[in-house]
Amino acid sequence: MSPDPESLNGEHVAGARNAPIGRDTGRRTLQAMAVQAAAVAAVYAVWPRGLEAWQLWFVLAIGLAANLLQPTYSLVEGSRTPHDRATGAQIVWTVYAVQVLALAEWLWRQPTTGMDPVSVAAAALMAAGLVLRTWAVRTLGRFFTWNVEVQGGQTVIEEGPYRRVRHPSYTGAFMMFWGATVVLHAWYVVPVACVALLVAFRRRIGHEEALLAAEIPGYADYMKRTGALLPRLR
Repeated sequence: MSPDPESLNGEHVAGARNAPIGRDTGRRTLQAMAVQAAAVAAVYAVWPRGLEAWQLWFVLAIGLAANLLQPTYSLVEGSRTPHDRATGAQIVWTVYAVQVLALAEWLWRQPTTGMDPVSVAAAALMAAGLVLRTWAVRTLGRFFTWNVEVQGGQTVIEEGPYRRVRHPSYTGAFMMFWGATVVLHAWYVVPVACVALLVAFRRRIGHEEALLAAEIPGYADYMKRTGALLPRLR
């Protein structure tokens, strides 16, 4: 899987002129397909019967869909802006790492490939995460960027999922990539993925919001009204 423009700094605000989501779709698709082909080859080599498992193909399909919604990125690039502090790269490599570990444990355990309730519930979580992330990305449209940056004319976005959550794109990504470890019954990886993904997202959010609160009028007040990854309880 692959894991998280003018109106967003990392995820949220307007003005940065980085590569829009629609650019280099072919390169992103080939990159995702190459990674997934390697996963399929590993399954064929270790546990050929695993190719009949719906869990494998569901996880790969969600990963491909998520990748196609990303801004253009490279697996070997660092930060494009001084404020990013390699947080984008950290998220990407964390996602790849937990997915590889989950696949490895799945191949080791070789669990049931039937429609067990746990896998089905986790698959529903992944699908909901994809919907949430897509909604967040579409709400910002061409304003969704890969790196953290502030430019002139930026404003706070409070429409759609941003009305109550400041980073719904990251919430959706967590639901997808953590949910994948549960779908595959990678029980050793499940807690590791939870911690690693939250650390990566929280580090990104910290750098984003320090910059946004300092540079964007009204963002500090927006932070008081909303939650970072979940709606704030009142």
